[in-house]
Amino acid sequence: FMTLNEMMIKHNFITKVLLRDGDKELSKDLKVKLMGMRIELGKIRKQLEEDLQEAVKELTPKGYQELIMKEDKTEEDKAQVEAWNKQINEEYNAYVDKRGKEEVQIDTTLSEDEFAQIIEVNAGNDVEINGTKLNAADFLEVLYSLFVA
Repeated sequence: FMTLNEMMIKHNFITKVLLRDGDKELSKDLKVKLMGMRIELGKIRKQLEEDLQEAVKELTPKGYQELIMKEDKTEEDKAQVEAWNKQINEEYNAYVDKRGKEEVQIDTTLSEDEFAQIIEVNAGNDVEINGTKLNAADFLEVLYSLFVA
């Protein structure tokens, strides 16, 4: 079991693994396994993202959009928007926190042999994850810690 937070991290990393680089490529079985993981993790991520958008809609008070769009906001209007923003953020963050701790069951375990193949193909694979650049060695180190049992 892993939490949804852990699943998001794993998805960010597994999608950056190269299946092929030049004349080096992973075995067919490992490609199939990695694609399966990517698809499964991606489905859960997509559902979570949709749920989070729905949560924002549900948490937004009636009249909020109208007040935001209003041209000449009074001090009272501004205070109301600020109060609503604070409330929406607090409730949204509580929801995200709760959802992030939910557990999902997907086997994302790689063997040492499978990882050795990944190293061979990804030795030069510098990546960027959520705006952070990682050189291939650091990327592979994190990948190992996330996926190798």
